Amino acid sequence: MTETKESRQPLWRIVPVADYAMPAIPAQEITTKKMTALWRLIRGNKREAQSPAKAKEELRTLPEERLARLVPTIDWRQAAKELEVTFEDWLGEEDTSKPIRFLIGPPYGGQTEILQAWGEMSGRTMVEPPTPEQILAQDESWLAHWPTQGRVWVLPNLEHCYLRHASGLALVRQLLERAASGQLGRGLIGCDSWAWAYWQKVWSVPQPEVFALQAFDGERLTAYFCQLARAVGGKAFRVRNSKTGNDVLPPADLDEETRPEISSDLTQLAAHSRGNLGIAWKYWRARLRTEPDAVSTEGQDNEMNTATEKPDATQDTVWLAADLDEPVMPVKTGDDVAFVLHALLLHNGLSVDLLARLLPLSHSQVTATLLQLEALKIVKTQGNVWRVAALGYVTIRKFLRDRGYLTDHF
Repeated sequence: MTETKESRQPLWRIVPVADYAMPAIPAQEITTKKMTALWRLIRGNKREAQSPAKAKEELRTLPEERLARLVPTIDWRQAAKELEVTFEDWLGEEDTSKPIRFLIGPPYGGQTEILQAWGEMSGRTMVEPPTPEQILAQDESWLAHWPTQGRVWVLPNLEHCYLRHASGLALVRQLLERAASGQLGRGLIGCDSWAWAYWQKVWSVPQPEVFALQAFDGERLTAYFCQLARAVGGKAFRVRNSKTGNDVLPPADLDEETRPEISSDLTQLAAHSRGNLGIAWKYWRARLRTEPDAVSTEGQDNEMNTATEKPDATQDTVWLAADLDEPVMPVKTGDDVAFVLHALLLHNGLSVDLLARLLPLSHSQVTATLLQLEALKIVKTQGNVWRVAALGYVTIRKFLRDRGYLTDHF
């Protein structure tokens, strides 16, 4: 099957949030799970497993240096360019009836990075969030020093402009009311999806124009990872499933006009990550493996002159682990764990001191809970700020949803 490049889905799309489409769970995966469960019920666990193409013991994790070359950090500037195109008409309008727009996205979804990149590329005025002390003191000087009207301003992270506390909402309410009324001029606000879900409950201002980076389905993930594969040192590397031996990415010499076949691995990855490119990128990196010989000869390969004979093909093969050991919640999980995780998501990261101030937990209880979750790789810390870990996010979201907590819509 062939089709023009123009008829394919664009890799980066900024869409109204109503058009955001979550990747569906593959029907084949659902059927396979049901059949596997039925087979085990009938036969027990005595059936011999099919021999994998590469046993787990035969593979090694990739050195960080090689991972950085094969799967570099996401370049959100490409999405920022798409945002500029999407908002071109709105930016040029003189009509002030729609002075603000929002870009919403889930944790690790890139909305902050997109807005920061867009601001730098276009020379827009970037607005820093207030400090926690300013928020709790309801310090209006933050609003008094707003950028001069006539220039488009960008506030990349609304989730850092409030605290779920009796004194932590007044400042951001004033911001949103002034912005929605046009008093602050034209601006673009980024917001984490969990904070946005919370604000839908407490903000009475009419719904503004809200956009999101379209979810990455199997087709988009394939296109994205193919781009990375073809950009490494001018030659592609091959990715194969360690269990089946099948290629996960289409061959590098595939005609660009030909629509590649989408592997079940990437379809399932898109569904599991809920279309979140940042999360999918983390899973992809975590699952890549190599053979020991490839690790030991990598230094030699780097020194080879490009004019010399090409190394053996196996040295260009990277294996995708069939499964990934994801973090799991503690066996005995009390309210303290749920409180801490929910607060971290609602604010996209908090310090221990702020968590202790916002939650009905002592400083020592918060610290003990965080250290327990850190040991399980469910949360991580950078400086004095704690966040949920990317590879633990799917587990955390399900845990909170099952306990009836407010969750996002992404």
